[in-house]
Amino acid sequence: MKIAQRHFLWTNSLIFLVVTALLTTLYFVMPMYYQAVKINEIRQEFDYVSSRIQGKSLPDIESFLKYFDRKNSRMWFSLSDKEDAIYYPKVEGINPDIKSEVNTFFLSEDMEPDKLKETITDQEGEQYILEGEYSLQPVSDASQILFRLSPYFFVFSLSLGTALSYIYSQISTKRLKQISETTRKMVSLSPDVVCQVEGRDEIADLAQDINTLYDSLLRNMETLRLENEKVAESERSKAEFLRMTSHELKTPIAGMMGIVDGMIYGIGEFKDREKYLKKCRDILEQQSQLVQSILAMSKLEMQVIKNMYQTFSLSDTLMEQVGFYQTLAEVHGYRFWVQLEPLVIEGNQIYLIKVIKNILDNAFHYTRAGGEIVLRLEGNQLIVENEAEKVLTKEQLEKIFQPFYRPDYSRSRKDGGTGLGLFIVQQILDQHQLNYRFEAIEDKWMRFSIFF
Repeated sequence: MKIAQRHFLWTNSLIFLVVTALLTTLYFVMPMYYQAVKINEIRQEFDYVSSRIQGKSLPDIESFLKYFDRKNSRMWFSLSDKEDAIYYPKVEGINPDIKSEVNTFFLSEDMEPDKLKETITDQEGEQYILEGEYSLQPVSDASQILFRLSPYFFVFSLSLGTALSYIYSQISTKRLKQISETTRKMVSLSPDVVCQVEGRDEIADLAQDINTLYDSLLRNMETLRLENEKVAESERSKAEFLRMTSHELKTPIAGMMGIVDGMIYGIGEFKDREKYLKKCRDILEQQSQLVQSILAMSKLEMQVIKNMYQTFSLSDTLMEQVGFYQTLAEVHGYRFWVQLEPLVIEGNQIYLIKVIKNILDNAFHYTRAGGEIVLRLEGNQLIVENEAEKVLTKEQLEKIFQPFYRPDYSRSRKDGGTGLGLFIVQQILDQHQLNYRFEAIEDKWMRFSIFF
């Protein structure tokens, strides 16, 4: 059964029971209440009359009783002495015993007479007996009328209860219906669907809770969508990485196999095994570097970086590393400038130093002959600048962090690298949530900046 139907039946039944209880109570209680009220009023009147005639002369007493009888119709007074001689009311030529007949003459058959008595002393000290005889109008007729009218009262109460119950059931469930309709619309997961919050009762709390739950659901679904996109992008990146790795390994291996076959069968210039064994070793060394870089990438995928976070002085750590690069600059004829301000950071020291060394290696590989290389640490910024042999274009800078990407001019270099250096730099900096920028300066310099 729906809530509206239950509300209708319960409210209607409640109104019917209340009306029935009220009529039953009136039927039984009204006569008793009426009798108690009327007796109390009569006693007050009798006490009032007795107090007014107390200590008066006999004529004044008779006069007052006459006057009060004319005003009052629910009590009949009589005054007699101790010998039952009647002084009021006086009836000429009638035996004194007629008092009782006079007092009951006006009583109907259904009226039950009763008396109130009190001793009165007149002005001369004589004592008299004041009697007040009364009879209450029976209320049984009113009870019977109420009983006969009860079916009409029941019909009226049922009609009224039905109307009020219907109105109440519709009003009380209106907001619930609106909430139900809104929740059905929420199946579409549209962000503009909201339950109307009206009032401060439990239904308003329910609407607010549904809105909160729906908002949380939308946020969680958006988070899941973004995570799915990240996972899908990661899977695509892995597949692309494997494809490019296969390509990078396939070409040198095929070339080396050709050289080895030539040496085995003594074909042409490949008979000079000493020369071509050295070339095979160079190829294997390059592939070894590539494999080491790939292993470094696999560690990054395992997310071991955050497990080794620590606070350390970046400036002191770099000072321990610059000696090697100063010697390397002297060997290649570069001018290497170092300017390090004190800076303490938090992160994985091993991987952050690897990032900086990769950037420095990249700068040393692509600096023009006799050019300058600058390593600066100022404020919260690390800068590596070099006079580039060839400044990268905007299109090349957009691709420079891709795995195995090398500018066309560097592919012919013997020390062109594996093409994974800057890709590894990007992965480590992203996991540390550090901002960085690689840019060309004045068509002469390349600058890599890291912001701590």
